[in-house]
Amino acid sequence: MIELTNIKYSYKSYVRREGFIGSLRDFKQREAIVQDAVKNINFTIHKGDIIGLLGQNGAGKTTLIKLMTGILEPTEGQITIDGFHPFNKEKNFLKEIGVVIGQKSQLVWDLPATETLRMLQVIYDIDEEDFKHRVEVMVDLLNLKEKVNTPVRKLSLGERIKFEIICSLIHSPKVLFLDEPTIGLDITSQYHIREFLLKMNQEEETTIIITSHYMKDIEALTEKIFIMVDGEMLQNTTIPDLKRQYTVDESFEITFKEEVPSSFEQYKVKDKIVTVPLEEMGAALQKIEDFKNIKTILNSTPSFEEIIYQIFSSSGGKA
Repeated sequence: MIELTNIKYSYKSYVRREGFIGSLRDFKQREAIVQDAVKNINFTIHKGDIIGLLGQNGAGKTTLIKLMTGILEPTEGQITIDGFHPFNKEKNFLKEIGVVIGQKSQLVWDLPATETLRMLQVIYDIDEEDFKHRVEVMVDLLNLKEKVNTPVRKLSLGERIKFEIICSLIHSPKVLFLDEPTIGLDITSQYHIREFLLKMNQEEETTIIITSHYMKDIEALTEKIFIMVDGEMLQNTTIPDLKRQYTVDESFEITFKEEVPSSFEQYKVKDKIVTVPLEEMGAALQKIEDFKNIKTILNSTPSFEEIIYQIFSSSGGKA
């Protein structure tokens, strides 16, 4: 179980004065400004959960990942992961976590990914038979059989990210942290990675915490989400609950090719588009005399991505 209680992380930045005299003054004494990267963070994550951590750039997502993995120490509050305090970096704790950060790599550029995996086998003291089995299974699931002996520099971005994920899971961690794992990947690679993560979660009950700007990643993988704005937790909810919260009335939009028939005047009409409440769609369809006059019939209920955009826009968060 992962538990964060009253977490706050602050950092210092310094005011730089202009000119030569200002530089001399800075050399003697700099004016410090203390800023909060994250604050008032409280949540609990249970074994086997897949959590989506959402927020715009600068919201504090990556800082929170670094706090939970022990890279940073909280200024205030307490983090426990299966009884461990991450910043203590105990050996048994490090064996329980795996980390993938989209822009950071643990693969050796000029060597095949298998060499990095062999190095990790030694670091984590993985049994040879177990090691071979896990590599074989994961390589097969991610369609990388023909790439295991290819130098990393010759792999595509999608192939490199897949090997990064294998490296993070080779020691059977209980918790996997993924910070923008599919950034810049094509649709096929994104799909394969999502399917692989779901399978690992179902078969090994791996707890997964993922940040992503791709809402399809979040919808496909998670149900529970944490939404961060300016370093604070704005929402701790589930995707179904969020959709219910932001969907007041489900409706459909009927777009006509020609003028809207007078029989539709009881509904909301704008240009050639008629908005019909869900419960009245049956009656509305019966009013249509010529379906050749219909251009489209679309569900106008906001998508998950549109809801998240609405939340970020109204919160005044940074883009």
